[in-house]
Amino acid sequence: MKNILLSLALCLTLLALAACGGGSSPTTTTTITPPTAKTTATLTINLTGTLPASTAIAGADFTLTLPANVTPATTGGVVATSVVTNSGTFSGSTLVPQVTYTAAASSTPGTLRVILSSSGVGGVTQVGAVATITLQLANSAVPTTGSFSLSAVSVTDAVLYNPIGGMGATVASVTLQ
Repeated sequence: MKNILLSLALCLTLLALAACGGGSSPTTTTTITPPTAKTTATLTINLTGTLPASTAIAGADFTLTLPANVTPATTGGVVATSVVTNSGTFSGSTLVPQVTYTAAASSTPGTLRVILSSSGVGGVTQVGAVATITLQLANSAVPTTGSFSLSAVSVTDAVLYNPIGGMGATVASVTLQ
């Protein structure tokens, strides 16, 4: 019986020593850094459709509906001139885009009305990119092209200044930065 108790005590002592971690091993901590939230969205607006023969574009007018937490930069309550710039087929225009912002209110989303004009004599004769719009993001917003919609699109003829039938506009791309 004495040998059994001695063997049991020896086994328990060895088991306790084997379970001990030594107490001197270094500890490692891992710091996880969350991804940086994007602060701006840059949209490319394209004119779409088939431009009829012998027709040129004088300008385009549209309303962009903004998703939640997306707004234009403003200075003194007025949309900053850097928000909408002519690009693509309108890039050579010396006429500054006219932009009007209506802020979101309760269940109504914010909108940006944009009027673009070509300063070229006789207008432009190509569809495609016409404007770049830079917007501010809040509350970790991550909009996509489907988050925006265009309405009240009108593309104007450079000779008679009438709307050109069959023409439209689309948000071609959104780049987050």
